[in-house]
Amino acid sequence: MKLPRRVRLVLLGAVAPVLAGLLALAVSPLLQGPSIDSLYWLREHLNGPRPAPDPSPVVVVGIDEETYRRQPFAGTPQALWGPRLGVVLGAMLDGGAAAVGLDIVHPTSVETLIPGFERDYLLTLRRGGRDGRLVLAKVQHQSDPLMPYRGYMIAAGVNNVRSVNLVEDPDGVLRRVPLTLSVAGPANGEQGGQTKAEPGMAVEVASRALKAPLERAADGSVSLGGYRLPGGEGNRLLVNHATAPGAIPTYSLADLFACAEAGKSDYFARHFKGKAVMVGTVLDVEDRKLSSNRWVTKPEGLNLPERCALPVMSDLYVSGRTRDSIPGVYIHAAAISNLMAGDALAEMGKPAGASLVLLLAGLAALVTLATRPPVAAAGLVLLLAGWSGVAVELFQAGLVLPYLQAALAAVLVFPLALGFRFAVLDRDQRRIRNAFKLYLPGSLIDDMIASGQSPSLGGEERDLSILFCDIAGFTKMSEGMEPEALVTVLNRYFTVMTDIIEEHGGFVDKYIGDAVLAVFGAPYAIDNHARAAVAAALAMRQAMADDPTLLATSSGRGSNRIGIATGPALIGNIGSPRRFNYTVMGDTVNLASRLEGANKYYNTTLMVSGETMRHHGDPEAFRALDIVQVVGRSEPVEVFEPLPEARRADPEDSAQRAAYAAALDHWRAGRFEAAASGFRALAAGDGAALAMLHKAEKRVGHPAEPGWAGVTALTDK
Repeated sequence: MKLPRRVRLVLLGAVAPVLAGLLALAVSPLLQGPSIDSLYWLREHLNGPRPAPDPSPVVVVGIDEETYRRQPFAGTPQALWGPRLGVVLGAMLDGGAAAVGLDIVHPTSVETLIPGFERDYLLTLRRGGRDGRLVLAKVQHQSDPLMPYRGYMIAAGVNNVRSVNLVEDPDGVLRRVPLTLSVAGPANGEQGGQTKAEPGMAVEVASRALKAPLERAADGSVSLGGYRLPGGEGNRLLVNHATAPGAIPTYSLADLFACAEAGKSDYFARHFKGKAVMVGTVLDVEDRKLSSNRWVTKPEGLNLPERCALPVMSDLYVSGRTRDSIPGVYIHAAAISNLMAGDALAEMGKPAGASLVLLLAGLAALVTLATRPPVAAAGLVLLLAGWSGVAVELFQAGLVLPYLQAALAAVLVFPLALGFRFAVLDRDQRRIRNAFKLYLPGSLIDDMIASGQSPSLGGEERDLSILFCDIAGFTKMSEGMEPEALVTVLNRYFTVMTDIIEEHGGFVDKYIGDAVLAVFGAPYAIDNHARAAVAAALAMRQAMADDPTLLATSSGRGSNRIGIATGPALIGNIGSPRRFNYTVMGDTVNLASRLEGANKYYNTTLMVSGETMRHHGDPEAFRALDIVQVVGRSEPVEVFEPLPEARRADPEDSAQRAAYAAALDHWRAGRFEAAASGFRALAAGDGAALAMLHKAEKRVGHPAEPGWAGVTALTDK
């Protein structure tokens, strides 16, 4: 049993989005990372760079290019920097830093070679460790971690060492930091012991700064200082990077060392009191990572904080240079900022995300099936734009939607639904269109298909413009021709004329022998059907002039004459229930036919009624010919000749038209001698003037009859 089209449409509306949604969800793990990065890019362009909290809860002390260039660091191996780093650490601790994390691992020390060289540094580590404000870094390599020099761990305390590992997503991008890591054995890295969960570097520094431990509830959720952490995938925190230039204040180690040496303790109190501090490398090539803000990174060296002792080196930064990687210390710093400010990103749960993907796919299916493909494509673009806006606003608020997954599902729905429509649903429409396209206007077929009903009897009276075109000299041009050859000539001519009519918004009602009957203003109304009909007639005449092979035969070449009338006419499906045509009839149709024939009286090829001229709206586009009374019609009608643009722009032709109008005024006023004189002056180059001259000369010497209006009664069709 064949299901009704509406039922099949509903089934398609359900099946296509489900299939597209399942395909999108199947690749969701691969798309989630790029989806997050895309939301960063969209947020940047729609809402501008995201600023950091003000004031920033975290700062970075950078071992930067300037540090390597300035004394006393320049030319000194980094292994000998311990005492100078200790000076800066001590100044920050004295200034009230809430917690300091060292994102550097020194597995060896010169203390073993030069006893006492790092005594002050070790004492500073001891002080920071005892206060609970210092965290050293270790890095997990395969099964064994890379630990700091044992003396540093003893000084700071073995419980003050945390992992700085950052786990890449499958595409090699760092978007998350571990909340906790599983470690075996005691914290000093020795073998043995039970595996336990240990906070990562960012969590530990934030916990020390907030003076709040990391807590795990019975349901498995983790909180820090009352902030429930959106652990997300694999117990990892999805970092919400601030993207404003200089969002995380960064201080050069070289400047801070000079500042501490100068005894400017107030500077450290102003800039580090209550802050979480990350100390790490911020060089051009070392320890740079791809992160989720890789498409919205900013030039380095912008919005630097107040300097203490040394000015910024002039050649340190390349103006306007951006790169897609950032130093790894900034990923830790951004995570610490999220933990302290409570603004990390939370990913929507899988069930809710899958529902959202299916919802957008369903909306895309609705848009695709509700209208024609070009409009559906535009609607799909608008739907994706709206989805982007919603996703960005929620991303701004900290919620990550499955952005690319849902967009992919919506895009997949489009070809799936269109393919099914073409193969199944539109098959009936194509059958109807093919059955009727040779007999009915395309717009009428569209209405019929949209309504799901076949055409039925009925008509209506409407204001229309009717164009009637006939071939002059048809008998002569067809003399001696074989029927097949004559049909070929006519078909080519009818094709050209029909194309012109349809291009101007009309439709061909019928072919009557060698004549064409066209309608403008039905079945669909157009802005100015009279203007469209006149433009079509001028184009039809121009086509005859441009192509001398049209209507050309060995017996001679035919020409065409056109008449146009505007007024009320009956149009609709006329006939019997078993056979009918969509056609037009009425006095306006008859008048158009008579005006076509009237052209031969005035040696013209185009003639329109006064109503057509008035409906057209531009009197300058015509010249008045005469007032005629056609056969079968009691009311006279004023007739006009449409003017092509070339004639309107010709000053000489304009002067001749003015002279014709003056002679016509004499004719209508009964001044036949003056009329004849005026027409005589124009007759050599104007067929209409010649025709009027013959009529005027017959009346010269005779007075005008009472009620004379200059009406010419035509004697045949």
